[in-house]
Amino acid sequence: MGQKKESVTLSKTAKFAVLDAPGITQPKVVTVDPETAPCFADKSKEAPVKKEKGGLQGRRATEEAGPRMDDTTTTLIGGDSFTCKTPNPAWLKVREETFDKINARRKEELEKKSPVEIKVTMPDGNVLEQSKAGEKFMAWKTSPYDVACAISQGLADSSVVARVTYEKYVEDYDLGEDGMELGDLDEMEDEEGDAKLDEGENAAGKPLLWDMTRPLVGPVSKLEFLKFDSDADAKTVFWHSSAHMLG
Repeated sequence: MGQKKESVTLSKTAKFAVLDAPGITQPKVVTVDPETAPCFADKSKEAPVKKEKGGLQGRRATEEAGPRMDDTTTTLIGGDSFTCKTPNPAWLKVREETFDKINARRKEELEKKSPVEIKVTMPDGNVLEQSKAGEKFMAWKTSPYDVACAISQGLADSSVVARVTYEKYVEDYDLGEDGMELGDLDEMEDEEGDAKLDEGENAAGKPLLWDMTRPLVGPVSKLEFLKFDSDADAKTVFWHSSAHMLG
C-alpha cells in the first residue's frame, strides 16, 4: 500500500472553523499563574509552570499559546525574540532619541524656508486663499488639514489623507531633500526602451498623496480630501500607517 498523503483538512467546532495543515498543530489553551508570572531575565532560573486549561483542537489561540510547528513544539512561533515584557526597554530609548534627531533636523530645514502666499483650488473650482480667521494660506506653513478646517472641522477630522495636484512648486522646494529627486511617479520608457522616471520638474501637475498635516509646497490646482469609507487610497494609507505603528 502506498504512503498516506497528507492534506489540509477543515475541522469545525461550535464556534470556529480551523484549517489543519501538515506539520502544524493547534496547542492546548493554557493559563499562567499570575503569582509566578514575572519575566525571568536570568535564564538559569526556571520559568513558572503553565497550568493546563483543557484546551482542545480548534479553540482560539491566545497570546501565550500560539500555533507551533511539530518539529519545535517547545517554542512559540517567533522563537525567543521576545521572551519577556520589560517596562521601558532600552531599545525604546534609542528609537526616541533617533526620532528626536530627525525631528530636529527637519525643523531646522523648515526654518530656512521662505513662506509665500498660495491659492488652493478645490475639485468644484472654488479657490481658497485664507482660513476662517482671515490668515493667508502660505507654502511651508499651511497643510491640507488647515485648508479642510477652512471649509468645516468635520471634513478635517474625517479625512485620512489628501490628494494634491500642484500647479507648480515654490522655488525653495528641493525634491532631493524630500527623497523625490527622480519623482515619485509612474515609470516611463525612453526612445531606447529603457525604463526611467519622470524628472522632478515634471512632477508638478501629477496628483500626489499628501499627509493631512504636512505643509503644502506650492499653489494647488486641485486638492481632494479622501475618507476611509469612500476611497481606496485612504484605506491603503490608513492600513499602511497602522502597520508601521503596530510594528
